[in-house]
Amino acid sequence: MRGEVITIGNELLSGLVRDTNAPFIAERLFSLGIETHQITTVGDDESQIVDSLKAALSRADLVVVTGGLGPTPDDITSKAVAKAMGLRLVLSPEALAQIEAKFKKRGIKLGPGAERQALIPAGSEIITNPVGTAPGCHILQDEKHVFVLPGVPQEMEVMMDQGVLTIIAEGTKRESFVAKKVLKVFGLTESQVYERIKGISYDGDKIKVGFLPVFPENHVTITAGSTESMERAVELVEGVEKKMRAELGDRIFGEDEETLDMVVSGMLITGGLTVAVSESCTGGLLSKRLTDVPGSSAYFKTGIVSYSNEAKSSLIGVDPHLISTKGAVSSDAAEAMALGVKRSAKTDIGVSITGIAGPSGGTEEKPVGTVFIGMAYDDNRGAGRIGSEIVVSQGYRFTGDRGRIRLISSEMALEWLRRYLLGEKVSGVGERWSRWIVSGTGNDG
Repeated sequence: MRGEVITIGNELLSGLVRDTNAPFIAERLFSLGIETHQITTVGDDESQIVDSLKAALSRADLVVVTGGLGPTPDDITSKAVAKAMGLRLVLSPEALAQIEAKFKKRGIKLGPGAERQALIPAGSEIITNPVGTAPGCHILQDEKHVFVLPGVPQEMEVMMDQGVLTIIAEGTKRESFVAKKVLKVFGLTESQVYERIKGISYDGDKIKVGFLPVFPENHVTITAGSTESMERAVELVEGVEKKMRAELGDRIFGEDEETLDMVVSGMLITGGLTVAVSESCTGGLLSKRLTDVPGSSAYFKTGIVSYSNEAKSSLIGVDPHLISTKGAVSSDAAEAMALGVKRSAKTDIGVSITGIAGPSGGTEEKPVGTVFIGMAYDDNRGAGRIGSEIVVSQGYRFTGDRGRIRLISSEMALEWLRRYLLGEKVSGVGERWSRWIVSGTGNDG
């Protein structure tokens, strides 16, 4: 089956709201072997919606439409869909009852907009909205499927998973099976990833390999189709995956829905280790990422945003003389911050980030993008730089705007944790710069 997606809303065209619905829908359709051939975004204009849906139905077997199902007069999607498909717009008692029940449960008086949301194209199948009030609908006409869903992502995603995919699976005969694997890489540019795996052989008619830069990471997708069974599709993917893992090694930190945050958190829990963080230029981003994962209280003890020099001294004990002589953005400061937060929080590991995120504040010696990461950890063998503790640091020069510099700094700190937890020897090189990162930021361009 050929699929298309139409997202509706003036806010999408103005750039005020980022369209996350279309990628989500395309990924879900792909899981059922339905490839999305086109994605169209239109404003809240009836004629544009009508023309877009007619064009989509001339090319595709299945169209998913999102947006414009709210209670206000500019929510005209249902009316436009009905017009495009030559159907009457009718009041659905089922939809109205669902809306009334939700308003009553919330103790809100039913307004005129509620009835507007219950208007659907004649002959539609209602798709229940378990999150919001606006119901969706499914129209089957001339063996073509049209699904109309709200534009609110939280509502659309649940309705897609619980409604649309179920209807598709039950109402269509699967002629092909598609398996997919995403390998997530950090520490190599897109071209470096390609150079490592370009020699891998596979059947190009059945298997597709794609490259997706997701700053500061690079993701490699392996997709395989089979007319035999899902097991065969999975087998094809696993064959290529095994070869890629051999070439990319530990640069692969995760797969599919895994994030680096999740991977590191799982390793900390498994190892029974605790961590504390002191960060400056990242403003708490590393602490946020470590605590975004449920269960983080098992390993995360404290996060200190020691943004000012005074805070570095008063909160974590960094010597003011060290800051005045070496600078707050230096390997010495990073090491002192990591050791100070580790000792004050009484954790197994201390991690620090200090740098210049910009756009101002840089110098010729330390330009914007200069970042130092430090780590302090226990040496179980009792041989460390400070008693039984080892303290290391590394200087980096990242490129990009303020947001990108902060993001890749937190990513690099997480990567330090991952490698330490893998059992690798973590050794910094102080004022020497990381050659890996001088010329780029993890993605080409």
